[in-house]
Amino acid sequence: MSRISSIQLFTLIVVFEVGSTTLFALGIGAKQDAWIVILAAALVGLGLLWIYTEIPKYYPNQNFAEILDDTLGKKLAAPLLFLFGLEFINIASHNFYEFGVLIKMTALNQTPIIVILYLFMAVLIYILNLGFEVLARTVELLLPYFLIFLVTIYILTLFSGQFDFSALRPVLGNGIQPILSELHTVIAFPFGEMVVFLMFWHYVNKPQLLRKTAFFAVGLGAVLLTISLIVMISVLGPELAANSEIPLLEAILSINIGEIITNLDSIAVFIMFIGGFYKTALHFWGFSLAVTWMFNGKKPKWIMTIVGLLFPLFVLHRFPGLDYQRWKGLELGIYSLLLYGFIPVLLLLIIFIKKKKISTSRKDNDNAINSDDIKG
Repeated sequence: MSRISSIQLFTLIVVFEVGSTTLFALGIGAKQDAWIVILAAALVGLGLLWIYTEIPKYYPNQNFAEILDDTLGKKLAAPLLFLFGLEFINIASHNFYEFGVLIKMTALNQTPIIVILYLFMAVLIYILNLGFEVLARTVELLLPYFLIFLVTIYILTLFSGQFDFSALRPVLGNGIQPILSELHTVIAFPFGEMVVFLMFWHYVNKPQLLRKTAFFAVGLGAVLLTISLIVMISVLGPELAANSEIPLLEAILSINIGEIITNLDSIAVFIMFIGGFYKTALHFWGFSLAVTWMFNGKKPKWIMTIVGLLFPLFVLHRFPGLDYQRWKGLELGIYSLLLYGFIPVLLLLIIFIKKKKISTSRKDNDNAINSDDIKG
C-alpha cells in the first residue's frame, strides 16, 4: 500500500479546504460580518477534526471499512459505508460540474462542456490510477504556486485602488443573529467535508503526527478563506459579493495598477482549477474506495475507470445549469453534509463505550485469575 508523508497530507488538506470555496462568498448572508462566520465555523470544524483524528487512534493502520466492521458489525457497516460512498460521489459531482462550467466561462468558451468534462475526467482517472501517493506528490508540487498566486492576488487588490476597508464596518452592525443563521452552512462547507479524510488516514506513514498536521492545515485553510472573503467584501462590497456568480474572479478582474497589471483572470482560473481538481479527486477516490471495500476488493482502478467514463454524462443530466446546481448544493446539500459530518461523533462514542467494556472485562478476568492463584 502506498504511503504519504505528513507534508503531503498537509498540502492535500490545505488545497482541499480552500478548493471550491474560492467560488463562493461564504457566509455572505451575514454581510460585512461574513468573515466572523468563517472563524466561528473553523472552531467547530476543528472540534469535528479532533473527532475524525481520534478514531484512527483506536485502530492504527486500519482503513475505514475495517473500523466500521469492528465497531458496528458487517451487517451495519456495509450499508453505512455505501451511504458514505454515495455522499462522496454526490459532492464530487457538484465540484466536477462547477469547475467544468468555470473553465468554459473563463478560458474555453467555444468548447462544448462535454469535451471539457471528459478532458478533466481523463486527467483525473490517469492520476488516481497511479495511486494515492502520486496524487499527494502532485499537490505537493503545486501548492507553493497555489499559495504564491493567492497571496499575490491579495497584495495586488490591496494596491489596486478598489480596496475599501470601510465595507467591513460596522462590525456586528446587525447583531449576532445573522452570523448564527449562516454558521451551519460554513460548518458543513468546507469544514464538514473533512469527513472524507476518514477514508485516507491509513495512508499516512506517521500516524502520531496526523492530528497536528491536520489541525495546522485546516487552520491555515481557515486563514486563507477569511482573507479571501475580506478581499471580496472590501473590493465588491457585501451586496455585490453576495450576488456575483464567482466573486473572487470579479474581485481579481477589478485589479488595474497603472494600466500595466491588469487582466489577471488566468491566475484566478489557475487558483480555482487546482482547488477544484483536488477536491473532486479526493471525493471521487473516497467513493471508489467505499465501493471497493464493500466488495472486499483491494484496488479501486476498475471502479474509478468505469464510473469515471460515465460521470460526465451523469452530471450533465443531473445539472441543467449552474444556478440549479448552486441551489441544489447550497440549499439541499448542506444538510446532508452536516449529517455525514456529525456521524463520526456517534461512531467515536460507540468505539469508546466498546473499548471501555473490553478493558473492564479484561480487568475482571485478571482479578479472577489472581484470586484463583491466591486460593491455590
